[in-house]
Amino acid sequence: MKASSIAIRRPAGLGLLGLALVLSLSLLVLVAAPQAQAAKVNLDGMRTTLTTDPGTTSALFGAGIVPLPIAPSSITPTSDAARYAFPITGGRVDATTLAGTIRHSGGMLLAQRDGMGWKALSLAKFTIHVTGSPYLSAVVNGGKRLAIADLDLGSAQIKKFSKGGRAYISIKNVGVTLNATAMGAVNATFGTALPDNVKLGTANVLARAAH
Repeated sequence: MKASSIAIRRPAGLGLLGLALVLSLSLLVLVAAPQAQAAKVNLDGMRTTLTTDPGTTSALFGAGIVPLPIAPSSITPTSDAARYAFPITGGRVDATTLAGTIRHSGGMLLAQRDGMGWKALSLAKFTIHVTGSPYLSAVVNGGKRLAIADLDLGSAQIKKFSKGGRAYISIKNVGVTLNATAMGAVNATFGTALPDNVKLGTANVLARAAH
């Protein structure tokens, strides 16, 4: 049996250089097509938990700053820190690489009481951005959404599994470090002189794929 072949006809007036260019562009389209069609996963629930770093927790309390949860977030005290839970409301990630976004409701309210009343800094509606340089953004004081923390996935444990007919994504041991933008807002609000790039804690993400 003879192997089948595909004959390529050169259009009239198209030189060898032009034909080579057409073939190169065709090959580029064929290579890029699978990437463009990569499966996306929509998310519809579960939570991200954040266990605060004991040193950072101590520094905030030492400055009279109390980190409170914004509903429907919740807080559970630990022996030397606190564990927050932020509900996941949605998002969309790549089925293979998990690149994309994970959105949350609630947030964190940093509050300090002084002789004139209360000072507060609101960090709400967190969004995890899984990119080449992962980061966390938040709506700051009800205004703009800003990048407030860098996320370290170097030691993260990533698992995909099914339960009860639903698909889930688990990402454990994500380092969360507040950036200069967040710490600048803290210092400006409370008159403190805390350093930039403060480790906030370690996060675990449990996200559920939509039907």
